[in-house]
Amino acid sequence: MDKSSLCAVVLAISAASCVSKTAYTPPPDVITRYIVMENSCPTPEKIVERLPCEEKAEEKKVDSISPEYRALLNTISWAEGTNNHYNMMVGRMLFTDYSSHPIETGEMPEKGIPFKEKRRVKRKGGWVTYRVVNYSTAAGMCQILYPTYLALKKKGFFQTGFNQEEQDKACKYLAEGVTQEMLEEASSTKDFTEVWNKLSWVWASLPCDESKKPRKERRKCYPGRGRYNQFAYPDQDLQKIYFIFYDAAKK
Repeated sequence: MDKSSLCAVVLAISAASCVSKTAYTPPPDVITRYIVMENSCPTPEKIVERLPCEEKAEEKKVDSISPEYRALLNTISWAEGTNNHYNMMVGRMLFTDYSSHPIETGEMPEKGIPFKEKRRVKRKGGWVTYRVVNYSTAAGMCQILYPTYLALKKKGFFQTGFNQEEQDKACKYLAEGVTQEMLEEASSTKDFTEVWNKLSWVWASLPCDESKKPRKERRKCYPGRGRYNQFAYPDQDLQKIYFIFYDAAKK
């Protein structure tokens, strides 16, 4: 696949991945300094700016992360709906200050950003669905929660801010259960079951599949819904995205 075709495919998939994800509009009584994205998805120009295949040869920086891990982090970003934006908060809003997590810079409300969620509980006579309002402090390319940010900072991360390099290090650390060898094998066999199983404890948008394990070794997993009974992308969709990013990272 040539460079222009590869970029076109990534743009098409990126746009299709979040058609149903609309931008959150903060209530009038919440004072914020963030930028609300105009569209439910970033414009093609915004995505292209961050694609390795669109960088000029003389400007392309050497990536210290392996192609397999770079593809994995980009796939997580795609699943989390940030589309490689290092300055995106939950609700598809952009922050401008990379000096710290947007909770600390004031670009995110102190409690986080509210969102409505459907929950199903089993009552006598059947299942009952109801809506609740939750708050999320997720920010950055891999949607790092503020408590996670604080815990990682104590471990030595984010010493220079909440910039791209620091986020990459933190995201890779959070995915440490997935080794380079595991990624190389998954890329070769095209079997990412255990990769998603390990990552699904951190990122709710990733699927899990415990069906092949002995019953005594199975852990909590909702088929088609992930670890936390939330929407999770199917394995086949994530694999397509992974290999698109993988091909781009190897160039």
